[in-house]
Amino acid sequence: AHLRGSSPTCSSQRLPVMSSVAMARVAGRRVQGLVPPAAGAMQRRFLNLHEYQAQIIFQKFGVGVPKNLPAFSVAEAVEKANQMPGDEVVVKSQVLAGGRGLGYFKENNFQGGVHIVPKDKVAEIADKMLGKTLITKQTGEEGKPNNTLLLAEKVSIETEKYFAILMDRGSGGPVMIGSKVGGTSIEDIAAADPTAIIKMPIDIIEGIKAADAEKMAKEMGFKAEQIKDASTLIANLYKVFIECDCTMLEIN
Repeated sequence: AHLRGSSPTCSSQRLPVMSSVAMARVAGRRVQGLVPPAAGAMQRRFLNLHEYQAQIIFQKFGVGVPKNLPAFSVAEAVEKANQMPGDEVVVKSQVLAGGRGLGYFKENNFQGGVHIVPKDKVAEIADKMLGKTLITKQTGEEGKPNNTLLLAEKVSIETEKYFAILMDRGSGGPVMIGSKVGGTSIEDIAAADPTAIIKMPIDIIEGIKAADAEKMAKEMGFKAEQIKDASTLIANLYKVFIECDCTMLEIN
């Protein structure tokens, strides 16, 4: 089976940027009376990453991904496509929303935000996608602008699975979520059969153990010869989640 990366949602806590509220709170601890009442409000700092950005992070942490390159123009899409192996290439819209493959572009009604096309058709497809507004079941009628494409090598997919890690208030820490059945309609799968979804809380102090990763791999339906590699992949994804201060990481 092949796992395909989706964007992790990371807190920007490690970035060397401090908001005015944060600075006020710091100053308030040193000089009483300088912090206005509004500074006591809960600060929220989130950085949502596009798929092509997440792929770079995944590779740094030893998570295997298909060869891929971003493109910001039609000409660049053609150039990057020719760097991929094989006669066909995957062209993927880059918007912060799920359901891209089943979406459509508002301006030209072009169907689908993900396409597998021959390399000599990349310019035609890229022109229909770049600079257009993609509408999916998650974007609402206004849609989201698509200004970037991800060009990726075509790979053979034997089965699709789903895996995610998110912060869970109920367990007070990270929880891994997996399913033997994946793809673009995980919400529909969960609604139709809640037992298809596996949930495994992880102690944030102890971290993930080899046994945790192996158990998840087995319950996700990986075959005997795949369990070792799948367990390593799951453990590396947990490292991404912790070391990048993620609030959610998802592979579908």
